[in-house]
Amino acid sequence: MSLFKIFRKWRYGVGALAAALVITSLLVTGCSPAAVTTDQKSLTLPSSSATVQVTPLYDEDTVVSLYERCIPAVVQVESETTIASKLLGPFGLDIPKMRGQGSGFIIDDQGHVLTNNHVVDKASTVKIVLSNGAEIQGKVIGVDRNNDIALLQIDASMVPNLTYLVLADSSKVKPGQMALALGSPFGLQGSITIGIISGTGRSIPNSNSRNIMDIIQTDAAINPGNSGGPLLNSHGEVVGINTAIEASANGVGFAVPINTAKKVLPELLKGSTIRTPWLGIEGMPVSQDLADRLDLKTTKGVYVVGVMTGSPADKAGLVESGRNVNNEPAAGGDIITAVDEASVAKVDDILSYFNGKKPGDKVTLSIQRGDQTISVPVELAEWPDRLPGYYEFNQGDGQDLLPAP
Repeated sequence: MSLFKIFRKWRYGVGALAAALVITSLLVTGCSPAAVTTDQKSLTLPSSSATVQVTPLYDEDTVVSLYERCIPAVVQVESETTIASKLLGPFGLDIPKMRGQGSGFIIDDQGHVLTNNHVVDKASTVKIVLSNGAEIQGKVIGVDRNNDIALLQIDASMVPNLTYLVLADSSKVKPGQMALALGSPFGLQGSITIGIISGTGRSIPNSNSRNIMDIIQTDAAINPGNSGGPLLNSHGEVVGINTAIEASANGVGFAVPINTAKKVLPELLKGSTIRTPWLGIEGMPVSQDLADRLDLKTTKGVYVVGVMTGSPADKAGLVESGRNVNNEPAAGGDIITAVDEASVAKVDDILSYFNGKKPGDKVTLSIQRGDQTISVPVELAEWPDRLPGYYEFNQGDGQDLLPAP
């Protein structure tokens, strides 16, 4: 089953459109962190004289205080996209509009708003609905499509008592910590759900087949319309941008870590479109089973199953394995064991390394080719909107083969 079928990314459609996908925000003042109190209460068990200390999951007063402080910085984002059609013009028909709705949050006193790119992708107009119901025009000024982040601008002078959120260090997030999701699920503006951080370091596929890295997993309820809204910690700081759910499960939601947005925010503020580097292979981790079956000389690295025509990998001469009649990886493919001497064991390791690179940068791949260990220099290109000849390959463990960078 394709991961695009497993993961559902949310932009809540209004009228003609229901769409999908992700992202975050920056700066350092705004929603004042609320003091957290976790009062321990004594609980006497009826069947025993023993007394145990019970720490509640959260304190209601704290959550209410966080909500009241932070919700003024959370907005509803409504987008409208004109559908270009050569068939409609000659007949004088109205050009159809596609409308979408998601969430966002203000990150500074200049009126910058972070949201998911998929909430505003290709939008001709963007309307921002403030927490008090006021509607103002928004403008997309910078995007990072591969990480599903968009930065919007509103006129800060039109927002009385402007409030903005503090951005946390998402690298410090740990499973078990409190998580609060704010946004407009199904257009229900000013909604809050609460849960915990269920996991960190996840990855989910984007619409262009590139994985988004270091994703935060949470069981705080995320629904259509939550996309682009903030995931907060117990201090009211943003740790992530609510983005997606696993469609086949309950309570499995995903948020882009705020640190991902922080890295690209300086460029977004300049009005830039973030360009992501691309290698152009389809790969899978080398397992012991794969090594035994194909008689590979190493049990660690990324096995090159496909090389895309015209890609940097193709130009560098990387060798693909192809597939046999059972649609399984065949023998003879290169194994990438390191990039610039940084060891890699799976595709996500390469993607993580490339997050610090730009198109045009040069890297050196350590390759195991049969009995030989060689170094292959590669000049990275820009990740294309559509991957040439993209295919899916279903492994025995049920995981899809996703394109490597």
